[in-house]
Amino acid sequence: MNIRQLYIGFIFVFALALFYQYSSEQRAVSAEREVVLMKAEAAKQLDVSGNDFIYLENDLLRLVIKTSDGSIVEARSKEHLVQKVEGSLGVRIFGSDALNGFKYYFKSGFTGSQKNYNFEKYISNGVLLISDDGLATKEIVFSDLPYEVLITDSSPEGANGKPFASLYRSDSRSLDMNFDFSSGGMINRSSYEAYVISTSQDPYEAERLRKVEAPLSVTSSGGWVGFTQKYFLAVLLGSNDFIYNYHVDGNNKGGLYKMGYVVQPDDFSSSAVTGHTHKLFVGPKVRKDLVLRANNLEQTIEMGWFWFISQPMIWLLDKIHGVVGSWGWSVVIITLMLKLVLWPVTGAGFKSMAGLRRVQPEMKEIQDRYANDRQKLGVEMMSLYKKHGVNPMGGCLPIFAQMPFFIAFFFGLREMVELRHASFFWLSDLSAPDPLFILPVMFGLIMVFTQKLNPQPPNMDPTQAQVMKAMPVMISIFFVIFPSSLALYSVFNSGMSLIQQKYLYAKFGGNG
Repeated sequence: MNIRQLYIGFIFVFALALFYQYSSEQRAVSAEREVVLMKAEAAKQLDVSGNDFIYLENDLLRLVIKTSDGSIVEARSKEHLVQKVEGSLGVRIFGSDALNGFKYYFKSGFTGSQKNYNFEKYISNGVLLISDDGLATKEIVFSDLPYEVLITDSSPEGANGKPFASLYRSDSRSLDMNFDFSSGGMINRSSYEAYVISTSQDPYEAERLRKVEAPLSVTSSGGWVGFTQKYFLAVLLGSNDFIYNYHVDGNNKGGLYKMGYVVQPDDFSSSAVTGHTHKLFVGPKVRKDLVLRANNLEQTIEMGWFWFISQPMIWLLDKIHGVVGSWGWSVVIITLMLKLVLWPVTGAGFKSMAGLRRVQPEMKEIQDRYANDRQKLGVEMMSLYKKHGVNPMGGCLPIFAQMPFFIAFFFGLREMVELRHASFFWLSDLSAPDPLFILPVMFGLIMVFTQKLNPQPPNMDPTQAQVMKAMPVMISIFFVIFPSSLALYSVFNSGMSLIQQKYLYAKFGGNG
């Protein structure tokens, strides 16, 4: 290694150290900000007298309810913190931001009328509101199921309108998400945020809010409608006992999008409606929970192009975690299992590459001999491949076989809320990039060793050769911003491939 290479290496390490120091400081500032917010929140007293807001909470959720109209204006997960620090507040799924005008809330009642409510009392696991005229009540209680809220609108003397429930949301980034570089902000910004709906006509439909051009209206029994974002979901769950007119409307004043339903009168008697109970899920997108909660609800976890591979991989990952109790080790184990399944396919590719290595001297001789006759060169090369029974395209098999699984696992791991703040050795958060850059460096080194195992083809263009040499560094840079769980998968997968390749080269004469 010459002095120039040592100098470049020193500059690279120094730059990484500076970036790590800057990232650490940013995380510390963000954590301190969260503690300040926590203290301000704790200073609020749960005093409903004369106030327009009341608070309702259980072990998982903390709700803020606006008494004047009974809307839920804030829903904060107590289980999932904004920052992985003591005293941090939970992530807001519903909420507002005065700085950018963002709003996200739930509202229900009867069409054609707008009641003004007052706080009446706390009841078992919930609150009771009563209208100014005393003719209507609103009961908001926590369901026995986690992250589920039941909202019952009642009008004992009968309401003229139909029961409705709606979510209102601005078209803006979700609250309390980390968008700074060191927390995987580039990945967070690209996550899917959209309205989602499931009806008897279409089991699953999703679209980003900004693409809502005309109001959507569908009548269906059962089904659900809501809004999905990275890690979290708010959805109104319908019942097979009723007919709903589901709607998504992007033309509301104030820049708010509206998604919800109106309960149709088919299953009601001819007399005025006296009440209806709405079921609202507002919580994390955990696949095994969503599968049991409603049909097709697990599809709100956006798995990308290869969802049919992602779904079983995430299912298996969860099963492994149930045994080993560590998400990091679960990623390692599923990587090894996948490698064993693909071993025959990747092995065939490496065997073909070993054959090409054996005939390289003859290939170089033919290339030198027919350097000025490309047609004859092609004929002789094909004769050489046929003579030794090698396939020049066979070396692509390992890449083609693994790429769909890599893409599927990328989308699957990116959307797993279970990995958020999950630690593994020096990794404090498997959903965020490696803070010490150990995994990106390891991946780059494995690629360098793999390159050395595959000498460049004879007469390769010098520029192309330089690009190939720089490829490990270029690819490693991606893993600086990718979730560390994906980098962990890639390091173990590439390491196993390197071992397999060396073994097969030695076995089939590839001089490994």
